[in-house]
Amino acid sequence: MNSLAKSAFTRTCVIFTVAMALWCVAGLAFAGPVEGIVITLSLLAACAALTLLQVLWFTEALLTRPSYPARIAGFGITALPVLALCAAAGGWFPVDNLGAWITFAAIYLVTLGAITAGYTLHYRRTVGSFDAALARYREKRGE
Repeated sequence: MNSLAKSAFTRTCVIFTVAMALWCVAGLAFAGPVEGIVITLSLLAACAALTLLQVLWFTEALLTRPSYPARIAGFGITALPVLALCAAAGGWFPVDNLGAWITFAAIYLVTLGAITAGYTLHYRRTVGSFDAALARYREKRGE
């Protein structure tokens, strides 16, 4: 994708997110905590929280030493409770339904595992190991 298309896509995503947040706040003011508004706000909160967790685990902003598998594990362990809080607050499914929570956790774990496995295979085929790529990056940055 060329840089103009990437820029347009990024701007569209940012404008959409800001607009949804503002419209949801306005909706709360005029209609109260209606189910659709609450779910939308909880999804926005989940997206924001997962973005912060990605910054924490997958950049060197705070953590400089963990290996890539440790970063994935850390993200996975911290993201599930965050998503569970958003799900409970947003009423994604009944809070007292144990089966729904088990299904939610299973879907999360299977999805995380599949994405991790797929990305790892792709990355190994194209770049090599994550740790070797990180070492190359650190060497290049140190020059």
